[in-house]
Amino acid sequence: MSKELWVDAGKILAGDPKAVVKCPDCGEATLDVHDSKVDATHFERHMRCPKCGAYNGLLKRIEGE
Repeated sequence: MSKELWVDAGKILAGDPKAVVKCPDCGEATLDVHDSKVDATHFERHMRCPKCGAYNGLLKRIEGE
C-alpha cells in the first residue's frame, strides 16, 4: 500500500466524489465512494476497493459551515 497514492486519491475525491479513481493498492478496480455525516459541520468520505477490499477514509468539512 502506498500512502502517497491514497493521499492523491483522497485529494481527487475530496473535490469530486464521482471521479473515477483506480484503487491505490491493486490498481485493478475503481474505488467505491460514499459519504456519511459525522456532525453538523463534517462528513467522512469512505473509499473502498470492490476487488481487493482496501479501504481509506477522509474527514471533510461541510461547505458553507
